[in-house]
Amino acid sequence: MKSDQPRLFCLMWIWGLTLLCGCSLTASPRGGADAAAVIEGPPVVQILSPLPNQTFMAGTTVIIQARVENAGPDLARVSVLLDDAPAGERTLGANDGGADVLQVSLDWPTSNPGQYEIAVLAERGDGSLTRETVAVSVVDQAELGLGDDRGGEQNAEAARAPESSPPTAPAPTDVPITRRARVTTVSNLREGPGTQFALVDRAEVDQEIELVAANPAGDWYKIRHARGEAWIYAELVSARGDVDSLPRVNPVNLIVTDIAIDPHPLVCQQTSEIQVTVKNEGMVALPGGGWIKAEAVLKSSEEILGASETVFPSIAPGGEYTARTALAVSLHYNETQRIRVTLTSLGDESSESGEVFYAEEYVLQQGSCP
Repeated sequence: MKSDQPRLFCLMWIWGLTLLCGCSLTASPRGGADAAAVIEGPPVVQILSPLPNQTFMAGTTVIIQARVENAGPDLARVSVLLDDAPAGERTLGANDGGADVLQVSLDWPTSNPGQYEIAVLAERGDGSLTRETVAVSVVDQAELGLGDDRGGEQNAEAARAPESSPPTAPAPTDVPITRRARVTTVSNLREGPGTQFALVDRAEVDQEIELVAANPAGDWYKIRHARGEAWIYAELVSARGDVDSLPRVNPVNLIVTDIAIDPHPLVCQQTSEIQVTVKNEGMVALPGGGWIKAEAVLKSSEEILGASETVFPSIAPGGEYTARTALAVSLHYNETQRIRVTLTSLGDESSESGEVFYAEEYVLQQGSCP
């Protein structure tokens, strides 16, 4: 945890209504015969979102949602803490009429990568206190292995060429080759079409290579040389023949094999867990993996009512990984909405904007919304 952040133990009693950091709290009042019920024992706190050990990209906003049950009229305070530092707090006094269920919501804009503990505390006037915690991770693209940008690729690739690698012998000239190229500068040969892929060899100036394919963007060539196959940046070679007709291949092919949402349809002020299973049906693993984004969209206006993201690691060819995220909506119940789930691969230029692989309409159930 972040040891340089202030601790909770100095929080003061404040009576009245205080809202910090966009923290909101709603109550579910007791009515009829239940209004006279006696609340006994400590309050019960349940963190609905985020999920335990969930991972987020730095710069995204994490929606913290919690539910306080067995609240009662003497509940004095509900606090949201980030590594024991106050992030949002509401002091209740008489608990707005003695509601027995309270809903807590807080937007946390992430910034610095690291491990964080989120805590929600509910305290009675007699000093009895309940604390619930959940640990999450915040990572940046560098931690996920995203490679350098392709801008300045010609100079960068030449500069990063490993000096210890022995020169590669030219391809045999007695083999019929329909598309050939000459290397114009010392160049790195990589496992896939991008600087984020591992180095596998080096090509020397004036080396002859055979072009066998290109990536979808056409800025990397798959080549065949004396030691096998690899990828080279297109601007580092002088190509001959009809390169426009080269087969276009994407060695990374991430597909979604399964998606589960529980509960579904979504219920107002209740968190749904979303599990997405991603499989790599390609030939290589994409370093850095990618991320999954889930959104709830109001059909009538396209307003985004809730959003959540989670990352997944590099997946080996033929391998699978199940990513988890959570989504909660607190507006427009009994109206038609659409849940939209998007997959984006880090470093894969063919999917920079993300690919929507799941979209389904539903009617948000009222649940505990007033």
